[in-house]
Amino acid sequence: MSESLPKYWQSLAERAGALPEHARNEFAEELPVGVAAVPPDASSRRDFFKVMGLSAAAAMVACQRAPVQKIIPYVSRPDEVTPGLSLWYASTCNGCSAQCGVLLKTRDGRPIKVEGNDEHPVSKGGVCAVGQASVLSLYDASRARFPSLSCQRTAWAALDGKVKEGLRQATESGMPIRVVLPWVMGPTAEAAVKRFLATYPTARTVRYEPLGELAAIGDAHRVTHGVRVVPDYRFENAKVIASFGADFLGTWVSPVAFTRQYTEARDAAGKRDMALHYQVEPVLTLTGAAADRRFVVSPSDVTPALADLVRRLARKAERAVPAVASVAAPALEETALEELAEALWAQRGRALVVAGGDDVAAQVLANTANALLGNEGNTVSVADGVALDADALTYGELLSELRAGGVGAVLFLGVNPAYADPRGDELAALLKSVLLTVATNDRLDETASLMRFHAPDVTGLESWGDAEPRRGVLSLRQPAVAPLHDTRPLVESLLLWAGAPRSHYDFLRERWEAEVFPRAGVAGQDFSAFWDDAVRRGVVMLPATPVAAPAFREDGLAKALAGVARASVDWELVLYPTVALRDGALANNGWLQEVPDPITKVTWGNPACIAPARAKALGLSDGDVVRVRSGAKTVEVPVLIQAGTHPSVIAVPVGYGRTRAGRIADGIGANGYPLATVVGGQSRRAVPGVTVESTGERQPLALTQTYNRLDGRPHVREAELAAFLANPRAGNEEHEAHGGNDKHPLSIWSGHEYKGHRWALAVDLSACTGCSACVVSCQAENNIPSVGRDEVLRSREMHWMRIDRYYAGDEANPQVVHQPMMCQHCENAPCETVCPVLATVHSSEGLNQQVYNRCVGTRYCANNCPTKVRRFNWFDYKHDEPLERMVLNPDVVVRSRGVMEKCSMCVQRVQEAKASANREGRALRDGDVQTACQQSCPAKAIHFGDLNDSGSAVAKLAKDGRAFRLLEELNIGSSITYLTKIRNTGSGSET
Repeated sequence: MSESLPKYWQSLAERAGALPEHARNEFAEELPVGVAAVPPDASSRRDFFKVMGLSAAAAMVACQRAPVQKIIPYVSRPDEVTPGLSLWYASTCNGCSAQCGVLLKTRDGRPIKVEGNDEHPVSKGGVCAVGQASVLSLYDASRARFPSLSCQRTAWAALDGKVKEGLRQATESGMPIRVVLPWVMGPTAEAAVKRFLATYPTARTVRYEPLGELAAIGDAHRVTHGVRVVPDYRFENAKVIASFGADFLGTWVSPVAFTRQYTEARDAAGKRDMALHYQVEPVLTLTGAAADRRFVVSPSDVTPALADLVRRLARKAERAVPAVASVAAPALEETALEELAEALWAQRGRALVVAGGDDVAAQVLANTANALLGNEGNTVSVADGVALDADALTYGELLSELRAGGVGAVLFLGVNPAYADPRGDELAALLKSVLLTVATNDRLDETASLMRFHAPDVTGLESWGDAEPRRGVLSLRQPAVAPLHDTRPLVESLLLWAGAPRSHYDFLRERWEAEVFPRAGVAGQDFSAFWDDAVRRGVVMLPATPVAAPAFREDGLAKALAGVARASVDWELVLYPTVALRDGALANNGWLQEVPDPITKVTWGNPACIAPARAKALGLSDGDVVRVRSGAKTVEVPVLIQAGTHPSVIAVPVGYGRTRAGRIADGIGANGYPLATVVGGQSRRAVPGVTVESTGERQPLALTQTYNRLDGRPHVREAELAAFLANPRAGNEEHEAHGGNDKHPLSIWSGHEYKGHRWALAVDLSACTGCSACVVSCQAENNIPSVGRDEVLRSREMHWMRIDRYYAGDEANPQVVHQPMMCQHCENAPCETVCPVLATVHSSEGLNQQVYNRCVGTRYCANNCPTKVRRFNWFDYKHDEPLERMVLNPDVVVRSRGVMEKCSMCVQRVQEAKASANREGRALRDGDVQTACQQSCPAKAIHFGDLNDSGSAVAKLAKDGRAFRLLEELNIGSSITYLTKIRNTGSGSET
């Protein structure tokens, strides 16, 4: 490897030169400690080879028939359904509170794929991993299939009668009725809630959110601006970004929209400019991995560090802010604080300060910083934000009422505090004395199973609805399929119980006609035409009307900041959400369980992350089980030594440890929520003063980056911004040394001739954040099975696309780069030359094709693949539940055991686009074909197209000064172009 390239490492073991044997030897016989020696099948493939001999075994595997699947034809085919052709519906994702715009793909009446809606002005065509996986949750066999009374099936009419009678009795006796629901539901759902509240005078809402971030932001703005709102953050307008614990690229508020904005602000190649990003955090996050300057502080120092910054900004602005008396010394080094303050002050009006977590004081300080810098209206807008329920009670206030007794009814609308709150056991006990308890959760989960009545809601793919993610931007949600079970939309349940029964569709349409259509100002168009167009497009942008932004006020600052203090403790616990599982609501989804965490690379579980220095001092290694105690609660969890973690921190992901989610999630990992502390009635996920002790036991971690190694070869390249601006080829000298964009000068291959198309990909490493949306999108598109924890431990995950995460520098605070890795579709593909049966061949359009019914499973191709991107199908990964088979894409064959598989560059999409262009009598245009990974990417880091089309984006990027290909010294001729990563650390020199 060239001396000019940095030394990258994938794990701490690799950095120390102490790799385990199974990582050094791809085909080692020995398995990791704790993994069973016998595969799940009755007899292993290796044993079969030993008995029968390789040639006989290969022949037998090749002759194996795929599982027989029966089809049932339509008795009467719907007019809009054409067999073999897809239908697309514009809709809105409800996987989280961000509510991004999506397109739903259906085949023969069943949804099979979620993609982004390019016309949506907020999400701009991106979809996160959770949104991609929502289509699998539709077919979740563990969903409730009917209403129930005391967990026993009942009829809707009987349930409705008893619920209305219970509500009537509570109202007549003056007993409180409490409706517990999320902070963000959508305008029409909120209108249904208001109709319900108007019917029952003693009813009030209780807003609940497991992570507490929206509530903290809303409460902080009520202090600083007098309104409870989540503002509209505009990262694309920022020149300097300072984040204090906010993982805005991973899980904070609206990561898809923020990722797109962030990449726009940091497009050095297009703008010759790049926003400067500072991150202050205790645990390495996806956002911290992308930062230019990252500072590692303890959890209790995040808010004091922000207070120190605000005081410096106030001095520069010649303004006075309340002092935080309990902060005696800076939480960050003086030089770092002054550097950050100077950078922000130099970009007044074009800077942005954000804070994560559930600490209201931190959010108040972030608001104050933005006000001092004059950012309001530029990089953050309170006027264009999402208004939150101003009159709602808190969950702590609900528990106080339940303790006092006399609550007549409690309704839980899609929330699960019995699982996600440290007071879950207390809630279960208190609810026994309530006369009427109802849940509308989609399954009999930890909370719904405590209720007397369960009125299961439908999923977002089965229901109508709407959202307003930004003022003036309204998006519609329409069903792609009729409800699969005897379930009912939440809105219809509320309206029926309120004595005003209406279908969800009618209620939604009537509200839009009365409230939205008059605001749209569409001249010469009646409502029916407006409605049809809105449903088709999925989003409506109302004309901008000036709204006076609430002014920043300082009168409440002193009270809000009174509790800011630094803790002096041995251990601090951080409970944090992961990119895949978030708060755990969608834990029963195999795609999300198996996608590797972008930072830890762990699947199927939640390890406790600790710093390398602390692990060394305690004698802990990966997989050692520790007992974490917070108050009277304890949790046992295996350790992962994670670079970039503060030495005082033990960080445990939430969303795991479910007990009533379903057969996929139950028993996977440990539930960290009970370890949270309660401050002022609110659950807090940063807990000082916990104790940690080793149990002496071990539990292997299902990691995915201890193998598939490139053995020190130059796989990623990067340069500092100043060096790139001076030389567009900075950091990419190796590319020129190996012939640049021309044919390798020493090649012995005659090369392929492409008279038509030549398909290729380009990946911008500067844009890629590692969010893993592409991984799940590829899995959904290509029928890639989830193999489970045991198989991942054997290094047998089946993902065709992986995100390699590399570190450089100090293990205490490393630099990070993510690299999407898929089949390179090499011109001189080693796999093609070694396959004895021509199962992998080169197409006339540059694709490396895998012919499954030729493959006999020798795995020679995997052994010779230098990028380790081929997968062997060890088993028939059966879909035992009939519903789960409905998610399969009929355009892609379901592979049987004993064959190799890998990325096809979504050849089925290429053929579909060709057929469509042929029907329209035109040639293919650049952009007609989008691979699944490309379409889903929120950062637009992936580009696909025809290299023979000189005007295509991928052809232009292949000739860019930043362009390089993997392993150019081997002359494999990769068809994947990577673009050098550009950093803005301010060093002024090449990395």
